[in-house]
Amino acid sequence: MKVAGARGITRSRIPLIAVMALAAIGMAGCSGEDGQAGPVGPTGPGGGVGPTGPTGSTEVPIEQGGPAKIGDGTTVTLTAEQIEQIGGLVATIDSVSINATPSPVVEFTVKTVHGGPALGLPPTVTYFMVAKLVADTVTTDGVFPSRWQSYVNRVGSLHKDSNGIVDSPGVLPNGAIQANTEQAAAARWVELGDGKYRYTYGVDLDNVTTPLAVAYEPSLTHRVGLEIRMSGAAEELAPDNPVKDLVPNGGAGSGDKLIAATENCEACHFRFDLHGGPRRNVEYCVTCHNPATVDPDTGEEVGMAYMAHSIHTGEGRANEYKVWGFTGEFDFSEVTYPQSTLFCENCHTASPQSAPDGDAWKLNPSASACGGCHNAGLGKTGPDATTGRYTYTYVHTSSPVAGTVFDDGTCAGCHRDEGVAGDILEVHQKPVFATTGQRSPRFAVERGRDFTYEILNVTNAAAGQTPTVTFRVLDKGQPIDVKSLTVDDGNLTLDFAWSTKDFHTLADKTTGALAGNRGRAMQFNLITEMASVVAVGDGSYTYTLANPLPTGVDGDVMVALEGRRQFADTSRAAPESAIFFPGGPTTARKLLVSQEKCEKCHELLTVHGNNRTGNPLMCTVCHNSSGGWKSDEGGAFGGPIALGAFVHNIHKGKVPEVGAVTFPQSISNCEACHNPGDYNTARVDALPISVDAGPDQDPNADGIQNQNLFDDTWSSATAGTCGTCHDSGSAMVHMEQNGGVFEAAGPKALVPSSATESCAVCHGPGRTIDTVKAHAE
Repeated sequence: MKVAGARGITRSRIPLIAVMALAAIGMAGCSGEDGQAGPVGPTGPGGGVGPTGPTGSTEVPIEQGGPAKIGDGTTVTLTAEQIEQIGGLVATIDSVSINATPSPVVEFTVKTVHGGPALGLPPTVTYFMVAKLVADTVTTDGVFPSRWQSYVNRVGSLHKDSNGIVDSPGVLPNGAIQANTEQAAAARWVELGDGKYRYTYGVDLDNVTTPLAVAYEPSLTHRVGLEIRMSGAAEELAPDNPVKDLVPNGGAGSGDKLIAATENCEACHFRFDLHGGPRRNVEYCVTCHNPATVDPDTGEEVGMAYMAHSIHTGEGRANEYKVWGFTGEFDFSEVTYPQSTLFCENCHTASPQSAPDGDAWKLNPSASACGGCHNAGLGKTGPDATTGRYTYTYVHTSSPVAGTVFDDGTCAGCHRDEGVAGDILEVHQKPVFATTGQRSPRFAVERGRDFTYEILNVTNAAAGQTPTVTFRVLDKGQPIDVKSLTVDDGNLTLDFAWSTKDFHTLADKTTGALAGNRGRAMQFNLITEMASVVAVGDGSYTYTLANPLPTGVDGDVMVALEGRRQFADTSRAAPESAIFFPGGPTTARKLLVSQEKCEKCHELLTVHGNNRTGNPLMCTVCHNSSGGWKSDEGGAFGGPIALGAFVHNIHKGKVPEVGAVTFPQSISNCEACHNPGDYNTARVDALPISVDAGPDQDPNADGIQNQNLFDDTWSSATAGTCGTCHDSGSAMVHMEQNGGVFEAAGPKALVPSSATESCAVCHGPGRTIDTVKAHAE
């Protein structure tokens, strides 16, 4: 690589006479002993300036913000090396004009992620859209919320297979109106230099008559946007879609309709990568996904509100939601949404910049938008040949309006503050739903936040000692009377697990006997053992175990306080569990995942009937290296329940009891859950993980077989965890060749797997195939 600004080298020259004098002195000294050194002579004159060296290159590398040549103005000419150097593109819209002719003129800039200009962009890889925002419409039928309407449309035909035969349901055989984009044409394209471009749309907004007549209304808000769609490896360079809103006549316009921020969606989806990659922003998507866009194969609308609600309701939707695209059928009836759909504000959160209309869902209900979730009573006619839109109705099933057909647009008459049906948010927050009698999962989360579980101290927490736990439970900051709790009030349980280096909860290290079934913590139900709970008098309570801890306690202990609260109306609250380390915080097992990251998708980690909630370390008291079941035990999951392997299997949809799971992003994005740098290999102290229980004992009272750990079928820690995703034959052979073990039939030893697995040699931080870097590719 040439360095910009390199200069020639200047050399000093010693006068020849000085050299000869020095040589003479040296030769004279050979005939006798050396005398004392003479004084240092004066400094000679400086040498002359040497010749100027060659001029270095002034070209700045792409990675340092230099220009990137995308193509020759006609085709993309990028090499694999250049694609890697560019890393990604950033596009911004600088200006838009619709005034001169009703054909928008847009000027935009494209740069690399390093800040250098993207040059030679071919027009054929750039696509543009333009839409108007039709304002709220008040008719005799009611109020209809504002909606986007694209000026660029097409008639979408039925999906056909490779032989040209229709292989879809074909509900609308003549096709259906669909919003579209305009591919840039070279005749209207100008490269302005320095990564700047100008494009004049081909669509004349004054004359949009086919396939759908769209009137040009310059007093309304208009939105323009673009996408850059390249193929092959260059596809990954696609930028986020820039959009710009304007009102052509300079008036007030019809609003913004920014109701769902892209960053909210990316809490679960990481980054949108739709329609082959280049469609990434909600603000861009809504202009095509408007109510006038319909799938002819299934007859379903794909307007953003109706479509997104239908998709996220997924398997819980009364009627399947399926649509067909260019590559075939998309069956969203199998989508598993990881939290309650009642948390509308997780997508629709008002924010001044990205979503100023984020609270509109509370005020503007409609059959078409809300019916995506509440679709059991949804009816529709159409689509209309002129507008391309459906007309929706809704039939309620609950009294006093059961069986009544309501027209779309009338919903806000009842569903509003002080309306007959009540405030929409408050209805979503109800403890129990009157129509079904079901407990509200949203209420359980929100009411759970009112409670605080605290373990104040634990004494005598070593083998052979009898621990005493001091704790309290607060409701909205005030201590509750624990002694008054009964089984009708929920659960309250103490858990003891050890060793905190890696939990195994052995009762006896000599025989391998477990203290709890299949590695579960030792558990004490405080409500059924209330006689041993003693009030201290300051709002706290103590509980002393009836028996000392077993000899298998070979290190530090973790104590947890967990359990749900339950109320007379059958509703529940899910308080966050409390965790305490008697040996001090430095003895805590390292947490490899972030609770905050998990709850971006899950809202709240709450499982087992709202009994175990919050900190993932709570889960490890049972989901540890000793936890594994046989697959034939009453249909129970056969495999590891150690937290790492178990959670990986869940997200891969490989746990039958949990069922199919649709992970909303690439499974290779480990940092969706993990803390940075904490997933290269298993922890140094990680023990081999049980896969199946051993065969040597009869089932216990709860039907779970085997209390002896040592004869379990087991896998080594890294192989058993990473192998849940990397489960191909070649991957497993590779791990075995480097010390990994899969489903070995006993004996299982309590020796950390890092003693034999060599995974870190290549996959450790900074190594040749660093796990973090490999997953990012």
